[in-house]
Amino acid sequence: MEKYVCGAIAVAKSIRSAGSARDFVILVEETITDHYRNRLESAGWKVRMIQRIRNPKAKHNTYNKWNYNKFRIWQLTDYDKIIFIDADILTERNIDFLFTMSEISATSNSRTLFNSGEMVIEPSNCTFQLLMDHIDDITSYNGGDQGYLNEIFTWWHRILKCTNFLKYILADETEESKAKMDGLFGADLSVLYVVHYLGLKPWRCFRDYDCNWNVKHFRRFASDAANAKW
Repeated sequence: MEKYVCGAIAVAKSIRSAGSARDFVILVEETITDHYRNRLESAGWKVRMIQRIRNPKAKHNTYNKWNYNKFRIWQLTDYDKIIFIDADILTERNIDFLFTMSEISATSNSRTLFNSGEMVIEPSNCTFQLLMDHIDDITSYNGGDQGYLNEIFTWWHRILKCTNFLKYILADETEESKAKMDGLFGADLSVLYVVHYLGLKPWRCFRDYDCNWNVKHFRRFASDAANAKW
């Protein structure tokens, strides 16, 4: 989706700055314009055009209408293994060591569920077909690809949360909790490998403040320092 192009460009720059020399491959819908595709290529992405996969259980014009496109990563069979990351991520340190992990390796969202924003996967046309065979049957707990994939991959390998740090505050929305969050992007930044920007995205925020602080529903994702880093 074109609204994530800015995020994808920042992702590429952050990965390269962290020292990775691996291929960067991005899956792009056929609806994207040549202008945006050229910008992605200039940032270092190898662009692969895909046909969209409609989430049959998504309502019209909702965020999850096309997020089953993510299943296409299993069709990249010219690679033995892939570290998939969402476009709302920044890499602070090299994560190439994740290539030693098996499918599926991911960080946890809860005791039993993994976050699909960063995953180690092993491309396979058989796995892709398995995912496609059940899109009419399986109901995702969150309406999107994450809930669906957790239904398919009930056995998965946990990796440290510092490799996919979800930017949100679990504590009450207080100045103290804000200070704790901002501290993670100050002196303790070196312990993080990946920062995952949940909530409203940095490239969609106003320049004079972090928009997540100004939308009550999104305040748990708010951090001025985190957005400044992006």
